[in-house]
Amino acid sequence: MGRVLTLEHSDPLAHYYLDHFTYESVVRAMDSLGMIQDLRILDLARAAFHRAIPGIPLNQVGPDDVRTAMDALRAVGAAEPSGIPRHKLATAEGWLISPQEITAALDSYHRAAPEQREAVAARIDDWKPLIDFLHIAGDHHGLRST
Repeated sequence: MGRVLTLEHSDPLAHYYLDHFTYESVVRAMDSLGMIQDLRILDLARAAFHRAIPGIPLNQVGPDDVRTAMDALRAVGAAEPSGIPRHKLATAEGWLISPQEITAALDSYHRAAPEQREAVAARIDDWKPLIDFLHIAGDHHGLRST
């Protein structure tokens, strides 16, 4: 199963599709270029949950509260990102990849040696168009991975 990357708050919706094999190659390449950040997702999820529904006992949490908490969780990330959080690329749960995370990932990409960037582009046909799409998403409202 591949991934659909969708610009956040775009009208009309703008998508970038990657098939399963290409997506796996893209994630490996991003990791090798330092574009991915590992986070302690459980700690971030706990904090997001408590921010989204502060002081509400679990037995009183309603459907709207759960939706609010899920939206907060899908957007959670590092205060000062150094790349796109790995968990947002690992599953297709509608994670919001923020402009700050995208910009940090692209900064790492541009700091990589030109030969390394060229080698990735030579191996992955979708690489350059994806980088262009990430630039657009970084200048926009980010993107969702589904």
